[in-house]
Amino acid sequence: MALSEKDDILLRLKTIKGHISGIEKMIEEEKECADILVQFAAVSGSMNKVKSMLNKHFVDRCLDKAIYEEKDIKEEVNRILNNILKFNE
Repeated sequence: MALSEKDDILLRLKTIKGHISGIEKMIEEEKECADILVQFAAVSGSMNKVKSMLNKHFVDRCLDKAIYEEKDIKEEVNRILNNILKFNE
């Protein structure tokens, strides 16, 4: 994983942590549900972005490895796709 990609993911995860802490505080303070849901949507969107970034990295890494090891590419793509689908349900 490239350093800038790794840093981007870590920054996004720290931001998500901050949003979650904010949601906890909002619930403790009995803030409006609509406001809490806005923050929840932000967390959900951020998590989806991180998941997409990790999926892309996974595909790139696995395909590079398959090419290097001269594996059957179609078989490897099916394996990769099955793993992505399994963790994205």
